[in-house]
Order: sequence, then structure tokens, then C-alpha cells
Amino acid sequence: MDKESYSLLEQGAETLRIPLTPQSLRTLSLYIDELQRWAQVFNLVGQYDAKKIIRKHILDSLAFSHVLPGQGIFADLGSGAGFPGFVLGITGQEREVFLIETRRKRANFLKQAVRTTGVENIRVFEGRAEEFALQDRGSARFDTVVTRATWDITHFLTLCLPIVKKGGYAVAMRGPRRKGGGAGEDRSSHDSFVQEAISEYRLPFGEGDRYALFFRKKCFT
Repeated sequence: MDKESYSLLEQGAETLRIPLTPQSLRTLSLYIDELQRWAQVFNLVGQYDAKKIIRKHILDSLAFSHVLPGQGIFADLGSGAGFPGFVLGITGQEREVFLIETRRKRANFLKQAVRTTGVENIRVFEGRAEEFALQDRGSARFDTVVTRATWDITHFLTLCLPIVKKGGYAVAMRGPRRKGGGAGEDRSSHDSFVQEAISEYRLPFGEGDRYALFFRKKCFT
């Protein structure tokens, strides 16, 4: 990653008041470099300019990371190119992160990015969330399941049900929020989860506002 992009990443993190260690910065740089290489061949993020990747994806994931627990077992459903899950793992070494991705090319990229960066707390599962739930390792033991995908909330919570532990969280990234709030797609009718919070945050460099919906799994399900 060139110096200008590296500086943009540092400046963005400072604006968000998220301290990044030199090791985290180096690892994020390696991840972005690998993403750029793959994005020139496969449509992973719609563009492969490092600055656009940082502004639209990395900083969004960093801001989101700041509102999540710093430790625990995480899953990122529909991880795509690794947002937000890869960033959650890089910036939180006490998080064990599973990236769940159905598309083979994207799953292959994620596996290569794990090898390139040398991160030890990130695992990649190629397949559907339903398939992952059937694995022994996916049986209702996750503290937090997140998504940046565009599923409606009820469907997302249905996918989360077999893998989130009782009292754990399902968290959906959204944004920008519609004026007036209370959009229909933000409401859940799922019996096993209760909406507990809405966390709003602003991205640097004029990229706009975002929010995340937090749902806690009921302890009596």
C-alpha cells in the first residue's frame, strides 16, 4: 500500500478515535494489498483503488468494530471480501472470527488473505450459513454474529438462531438511516430475539452516517 493510502488509513482511524497498533496497521496494509490484487480479476468490492477501499469498507468496518465486544467468538455471515469480519479479527486479537461465505471465489480470496497476513484468529468457511450451523463447531456457541449483507432482519435472525448462544447477539450493519427512522425492515418479528439497541456512528471524510441493530437471543429459547 502506498504512503498516501497508509496515511489515509491512519488519519481515518484517528478521526474515529480507534487506536491501531503498528502491527494492526501492517496487517491491514497486507490485507488491502491482497484485496487489490484479487479485485483486479474478480469483482470483490466494485473497485480496487486502495483509497476507495479504505474510505468505503475498511473505515466502515473499523467504526463498527468499535461498538462491538473486544473478545469472544464471532461469525460474519455473508462475509464477501471480509467486511466487517476480517477487520474485526485484525483489530481484536481476542476475537475468534469465522467468515462464512457461499461464493467460492470470495471464499478462496479470504483463505489466501488469511495466509498472506498470517492472522491466527480468523477461520474461513465456504458454504451457506445453514450448512455451517450443521457443523459441530457451529452449534449455538457464538457470542456475536454480524452481517453487512442485505438480508431482511427476520431472515438474518433465522440464520443466526442455531449458532448464537443464549444471551448472545446478532448484529446487522445498516445505513445510511432513512429520515424519520423506524424503517419497516429494521423491525423483527422473530420470537427468539429481542431488539436491544441501535448504535449510530459517522464515517470520516464525508462518507456519511451508519447504524447497527443489536438483537439479543432470549435465554429461554
